[in-house]
Amino acid sequence: MRMRRNLLVAVLFVIITATTAHAQQVTGFVESYNTVSEAGTTPQLNVYVRGPLDGKVGWSLWTLTSKPYSEAYVRLTFAPTKWMEVSSGVGLETAGNPFRMGHSLWVGKGRWSFLTIHEHGTDGKSDYWYRYLGTFQVSKTVTVGVNSTR
Repeated sequence: MRMRRNLLVAVLFVIITATTAHAQQVTGFVESYNTVSEAGTTPQLNVYVRGPLDGKVGWSLWTLTSKPYSEAYVRLTFAPTKWMEVSSGVGLETAGNPFRMGHSLWVGKGRWSFLTIHEHGTDGKSDYWYRYLGTFQVSKTVTVGVNSTR
């Protein structure tokens, strides 16, 4: 519980500091996500915030909070073009060794996009996680896609 409180304080500090510095250019989302399995439903709250630093370099913040697990990442982002962004950063989690590293690549043009995220802890094997997500925006309110997650 103490880890979650400290994590929340750190996240709020980064958000407030970044928002003050670049109020008009900070974007993000809050997402409620539910995982349904044979064991039942596990609710999860995700928060993503991003903003500019200098030119094509920016920052992003990701948090995931659920009853069994929580994590938070701070990343540097680089967007060499309007249709591509790469990021890398460090984070903390509530399970096992708290230190984690994460890397991602996003490409998108028009209504198509692809996102790949890779995360790992200190051993890089048993605590490795990835997500591949390809989407197509059918309309302003409907997006369909294919997802692969470990």
